[in-house]
Amino acid sequence: MYTILNEENYYRKFYFLDSFHAQCVDVNPLSMEQFDRSVAQVKQIIQNPIFDKVDRIIGSGCGDSILVAAAIKGAFEHYLPQAEYEAVEAIELSRHYSYLPNMQNTLAIFISVSGGIYRTIEAMRQCRRHGITTLAITDNPDSQTAAEADILYYTNSPAGDNNAGLRTYYCNIVSGMILAAAIAEKQTGTPHIAQLRQTVKDYHDAFFANFEEMDDTCFAAAIHWMNKEYLEVVADGPLYWAGRFVQAKVVELSGDACVVVDSENFMHVNQLMGPPSAIGDMVLLNSDDGNVQSVVRAVNQMIQSGREVLLFSDICPQKLGIDGQVMYCHVEMPRGKWRFLAPLYAYLPASMFAGFRHTTIGEPMFRGGMDPNIFVPTYFSPIEVPEI
Repeated sequence: MYTILNEENYYRKFYFLDSFHAQCVDVNPLSMEQFDRSVAQVKQIIQNPIFDKVDRIIGSGCGDSILVAAAIKGAFEHYLPQAEYEAVEAIELSRHYSYLPNMQNTLAIFISVSGGIYRTIEAMRQCRRHGITTLAITDNPDSQTAAEADILYYTNSPAGDNNAGLRTYYCNIVSGMILAAAIAEKQTGTPHIAQLRQTVKDYHDAFFANFEEMDDTCFAAAIHWMNKEYLEVVADGPLYWAGRFVQAKVVELSGDACVVVDSENFMHVNQLMGPPSAIGDMVLLNSDDGNVQSVVRAVNQMIQSGREVLLFSDICPQKLGIDGQVMYCHVEMPRGKWRFLAPLYAYLPASMFAGFRHTTIGEPMFRGGMDPNIFVPTYFSPIEVPEI
């Protein structure tokens, strides 16, 4: 860790930007371009007969991909309420899952950017043995996953830096949501994709209108928390999966000890962790969700115990009933029937914090363990900031 300067305002954000931060910024122009690319690809596969009769859907993958499978559940529940959707880890599907006798109307979606993850391929083979139609969401049409799937849903993402998987996470989530809308459109004859596109565009515009402020807040929090020994992410419902993604980015980028927990289990267990002054808590909250009071209670407990909190929410802390001082990052959230869109961007601000965390403490991505033959080393250490 670098020597901490006398005043936090001595630090200049410019010196702590790296390729991961560039990925975060790139989600803005990537958003609608990827939407249109995914629509073009889904139109090429939607005539498959399985989409007319599917009554059960399994989303699966490894690492960030299983988080995508869980995050898009709300989209399938919105568009296909008559079909049961579940997210199952690939190792569960391949080794422990209890398959039903007749699963001919089941669709298993396997998410893998590279298409080369063996456990995902193993799970796909197991599903096929049980008569399940398999679909691969991948950005590598020449991969083994693509070759063995019954249906290839090629994301065709624009070229760009994908170290730590930030851009590809967005690409997979939006592709999954579009697939849900396309299946509903096929089954009912009612148009859905055009309305989805306009709603995503509106949400995109509202979210990124506040991007610079979110960026500055996350940088300030990273500087303020340079001495923190432990990090924690608290989120409920759909935002829990955004929290899981943020946790993964913290560990991959800075190597910090970081846990993720829902507000209920925070109150049961994690509030006992200590010492409180060593822990920084990131809390994700959508004021339109049904769990607001539970999250607020958890935040108030954090403050009372002496922890510091960085709150990501669409409503300011005082209006939520938070009794005490927190760092606040305003994040636009979708409301009403469109709440399922939150996973498109809810992870992004806290991920920006994770990026600043690793540059401000001088820790290279993946603890310096990136193979230069696979990952181009884009960051080694921050430029020393002179004391003014």
